[in-house]
Amino acid sequence: MIASLTAPGRALAKHIFICQMIIIIALSVFFAVFFGQNSALSSLLGGVICMLPSAIFAYFAFRYAGASKNKLVVQQFNKGSKLKFFATILLFIVAYQWKDIQPLPLMLSYVVTLVSQWPAILFLGRVKH
Repeated sequence: MIASLTAPGRALAKHIFICQMIIIIALSVFFAVFFGQNSALSSLLGGVICMLPSAIFAYFAFRYAGASKNKLVVQQFNKGSKLKFFATILLFIVAYQWKDIQPLPLMLSYVVTLVSQWPAILFLGRVKH
């Protein structure tokens, strides 16, 4: 029963992650072709910095469901939000330690990947899974 309550949210999150992976790969290929390997790796890293904390959040957000676990759902949602925030900061700190990082591809890929989830949610949320 509880697994069935979270199934639509988990399916939507999975489809959004797939869309974001496609976008990250496309951006990385674009930067590789036009600007070189370091730009491509920076772009890839920017996408990963966006997706990895989002995956952490999704794990906690869809961990529990049901009216009897309402308080636990809220606690896990808050925990996931905090972990996502701190993981994002940590990943940016680690990324900027790399001597060959190129900030423009990294930030562009991060922002495009982040913003892409909004239209994906609107579009994929209407599609039956």
